[in-house]
Amino acid sequence: KQLYQRRLLGVAAMLNYNLLQLCGPKCANLKVQEPEKYGFQPKVLVQQLTDIYIHLESEVFIEAVAGDERSYSPDMFAMAIGRLRNNLIKSAYEVEAFEEFAGKVKARYDEKQAMDLEFDDAPDEFKDPLMSTMMRNPVILPSGVTMDRDIIQRHLLNSTTDPFNRQHLTQDMLIPDTALKARIEAWVKERMGK
Repeated sequence: KQLYQRRLLGVAAMLNYNLLQLCGPKCANLKVQEPEKYGFQPKVLVQQLTDIYIHLESEVFIEAVAGDERSYSPDMFAMAIGRLRNNLIKSAYEVEAFEEFAGKVKARYDEKQAMDLEFDDAPDEFKDPLMSTMMRNPVILPSGVTMDRDIIQRHLLNSTTDPFNRQHLTQDMLIPDTALKARIEAWVKERMGK
């Protein structure tokens, strides 16, 4: 199950990055000389990417897409939906299906943003040292630094090094910090009870 979730995290990051390149604010800069020679068909790519999002829809995948802080934004999905409609890339039904998926992702993203704001005053020991967001699943790196699992997993998609000492790091080297997780959960429960 954990391997499946890690793979979905990578797939979500890859899909978001590519959709951002094809539909994001800088997509006009994406130029290919002789696109037919290289089989570069951006409309087809957008159609295929949005199909993949729809076919992989699950709670875990929605969480992965919404949690991709590098490339995901609700605006990016809105731009993609606009392109799908304006360029008649998909049928109205297919656009609606992607729009529904985008709505679920945005709802999860908004929940996460609200939670981060609500718990902005969390003790520093509860915050991820790279992103300064409250950790939900803390893990200890071999360097002794504690980070949120999702954040270090996203880092490991691009680099196999510990971000604090540049030593080799893989996911199986991460040790769950169950004691800290219990303290965070108790703190959140206490705050929610107020």
